[in-house]
Amino acid sequence: MKKNCLPNVLAVIPARGGSKRLPRKNIIKIGDHPMIAYSIMAAKDAKLVTDLLVSSEDEEILDVAKQYGALAPFKRPAHLATDDVRNIDVVLHALEYMESEKGIKYDIIVLLQPTAPIRKAVNIDEAIQCLWESELPTLAAVKGPYQKRDPILKRIDADGNLIAYCKDPKLDPREPFYIYNAALYAAKRDYFVKEKCFTSEKQVPFVMDKYCSTDVDELADLLAAEVYLKQISNKEGF
Repeated sequence: MKKNCLPNVLAVIPARGGSKRLPRKNIIKIGDHPMIAYSIMAAKDAKLVTDLLVSSEDEEILDVAKQYGALAPFKRPAHLATDDVRNIDVVLHALEYMESEKGIKYDIIVLLQPTAPIRKAVNIDEAIQCLWESELPTLAAVKGPYQKRDPILKRIDADGNLIAYCKDPKLDPREPFYIYNAALYAAKRDYFVKEKCFTSEKQVPFVMDKYCSTDVDELADLLAAEVYLKQISNKEGF
């Protein structure tokens, strides 16, 4: 591994109390646990995560986080508790708090969405290691590959016609493409603080299968996640 040492890694789970499509989704029961608990358990089981913090403006979410062993040392200040708050600002606030409290400087910052309950500890560890060994500043989890042989990406133009989303003649129609799955983002600390961003022009790709990429945003996603978790539980004793 890079520098023959382990990085100091801060993992942050941002979890708001409000949700328009699926009310209280971050703590909705899925399988045997509240949804956020799966991300907490995965991060706690990850060998390369130094510290894990849950950031929320919601007292119930903070209580659940503590029950499952996550740090939840504060309730978000008012300016980070609005509907349009960015995860970047939430993570920056958490980073500043933790570095001030612990008197250390982290090497890598990991963003874990609580809506990805199938993501495993091994996914987190492998992603951290990939970024730590790379010269690139950021990593993003993606799902795929998807084949572009069939023009599945479409858009509706100003006249209401369904047309190809991209007609770039330089693109090989056989070249596979990947999509952010929102389960995990990671950045090297100094880049993140300077750029206030989890993305960069070139990123380390971390490919996850479609099951681990499950992102719960609405009822159909929740039902699918419950089925996947049941299958995993039967096979692995999750």
